Amino acid sequence: MLMYRIGTAIILAALFLVTLFHPSPLVFLVFCLLALIIAAWEWSALSELKCNYQRVLFVIVSLALMGAIAWLAGFVGSSLSAGIDSDTFLLTLLFVGVVFWFCMLAVLFSYPKSQRLLNAISTRLLLGLILISVAWASLLYLRYQANGQFWVLYVVVIVAAADIGAYFFGKLFGSRKLAPAVSPGKTWEGFLGGLLVSQLFALLLVLYFSTQEQSHLPALNVFLLVTALLAAVSVLGDLFESILKRGCGLKDSGSILPGHGGVLDRLDGLVAALPVFVFIFMIQGW
Repeated sequence: MLMYRIGTAIILAALFLVTLFHPSPLVFLVFCLLALIIAAWEWSALSELKCNYQRVLFVIVSLALMGAIAWLAGFVGSSLSAGIDSDTFLLTLLFVGVVFWFCMLAVLFSYPKSQRLLNAISTRLLLGLILISVAWASLLYLRYQANGQFWVLYVVVIVAAADIGAYFFGKLFGSRKLAPAVSPGKTWEGFLGGLLVSQLFALLLVLYFSTQEQSHLPALNVFLLVTALLAAVSVLGDLFESILKRGCGLKDSGSILPGHGGVLDRLDGLVAALPVFVFIFMIQGW
């Protein structure tokens, strides 16, 4: 199982890097679109849609919504002449995403009482549409920025660093459960270890770019604070998916990735961190 997991991780990392650093941003966005389509299919299972035609319909609605976002934001064709400002539209959508994850934090704190809110299939489907569409908008905006490839890679690596740090620190030192009713394997020691590893990565970036004539990184204290926030939010995304899987009796969101489960199992932390980061990115004007 470990070899499958490592092999799958290497292939995914290679595909991600090749598409991210392709000269055309469209190549990377098509890769992301395919991943989110699979994620939408898996979400339909977490929403307990039983019939395949219902699940396909949810995927089609998700795809249509992502297409509408790309059009309204001016990334497909020309921007609308109806007076819609693309930056304002994206900022509003990202604000919805930030509020969404604050609400999911409240759901986590009040679990298992909050499980009643998630019992309705329609509620879970709506949450899925928000989660997927906001993650898509975040990727669209970030990739087309001047240093977009760097910032996409930064968010992905921070989430991965937090996950890896949490795993090893949890194994070595973990004793106090972080959210025992949701994910018994997660500990406070692992959570703090994930924050530490992500901070170390951020410091390495600062040290590297401090030798460059022009650095596009923000001030050190701001950068470390944002990094810590992203690492923490990625854990929230992981725990939120765990709540949904626990509610419908699933161990993994899917089985398409050998040794890892489903696409959502790999993206749960990233889809939470992305809108939070891009919202800060736009507000700060980075």
